[in-house]
Amino acid sequence: MTTTHENPETTMSTGPSGPAVISGVGMSAFGKQLDTSMKQLGRVAVDAALADAGIGVGDVQAMVFSNALAGLITGQECIRGEVVGYPLGLAGIPIHNVENACASGGNALHLAWMMVASGMYDTVLALGVEKANHVDRARTFAAYGAGMDVEDGFATADGAGQERSPFVDRQARLASTLFDERGVTMEGLARVTSRSLQAARHNPYAHRRFGATPQEVLDARVVVEPLTVLMSSPVSDGAAAVVVTSRPEALASNRSVDILASRMATRPPQDRPEAPNAVEASARAAYEQAGLGPEDMDLAEVHDASVAYELMAWVDTGLCAPDDVQRWAMDGVTDAGGAMPVNRSGGLVGRGHALGASGLAQVHDVVGQLRGEAGALQLDDPRLGLVQIGGGVVDWLTAASSVHVLGRR
Repeated sequence: MTTTHENPETTMSTGPSGPAVISGVGMSAFGKQLDTSMKQLGRVAVDAALADAGIGVGDVQAMVFSNALAGLITGQECIRGEVVGYPLGLAGIPIHNVENACASGGNALHLAWMMVASGMYDTVLALGVEKANHVDRARTFAAYGAGMDVEDGFATADGAGQERSPFVDRQARLASTLFDERGVTMEGLARVTSRSLQAARHNPYAHRRFGATPQEVLDARVVVEPLTVLMSSPVSDGAAAVVVTSRPEALASNRSVDILASRMATRPPQDRPEAPNAVEASARAAYEQAGLGPEDMDLAEVHDASVAYELMAWVDTGLCAPDDVQRWAMDGVTDAGGAMPVNRSGGLVGRGHALGASGLAQVHDVVGQLRGEAGALQLDDPRLGLVQIGGGVVDWLTAASSVHVLGRR
């Protein structure tokens, strides 16, 4: 892999008071798990993350809990984190509940980082859990509609919210925009989708582990023209957890991963249509905080609730020039052996998309890569990774986006 680091030595990101690093990560398998509760999913992720960090439940001083759909799927509102955390021993501590559509997990990590970097706590757990599947599929698809402005949403075709997530309709329109404005082809979309699905075959946590060739992607059932079913992420249940800490032993450990930047942004104001969108703004702020640029990244995990979103994220995060999108897709630039590997985990399309957990699952996978612990998916000596996830729609644009830059010791 070609890198462009002028100085390979990374430094820990600091807030008003001190450094914050990731010392532990854990996650459950993603998939359709109708008989598994949020509490059970959360336990798998928390147990793994705490064991990875070498700490116990009693060392966690606060928790940020991310979830998007529980109120609409299971009826659990108001105290979701407290309900999931209590049987795990995560009680008596501050628990902050975060709901920000697909960006919920990235938002949780951002808050955990601020809490540790400020010096208020030395160890905070970010836990994301999503239980999106329901025996009544229409209930699940209707719940996804809450991720847009319900008083002023975007137009959808018949069946949206009953037979599919209404966001597939938006994804399809964005794919057509890529065709018209950036010269992307169906073959380009299929090539990138196949890359993710083939990677997911080797990810033990992935929802889709069957792989697919570009032709098989093209031949799959069309959901909304031009997107086939394999081009959008599946509805997944799952959990992921990240331990953020400033404990001296973690700061000294070569297994800890530095949080070089953590930033969030929302869509631009209505009277500033020329302003950067949420993804662009969060990425620019993160690069500025880290003192790095997109050319310094060795890998990236970006939001790909559909393959169209991924191709847009390449540009919005500054990784790819607008006129190069089709070339990147067809020439394998984002493959494992390419100049900029993207979504090596399989992404949301392959690993699956458990809304409240997905942003933390991305971090789990990038941490594994930076530690050299990604198994069959391991890249060649990565040092810096970008993590981006967006969520929701307001007035057609992505409502919120988080970007994190992570670095290896």
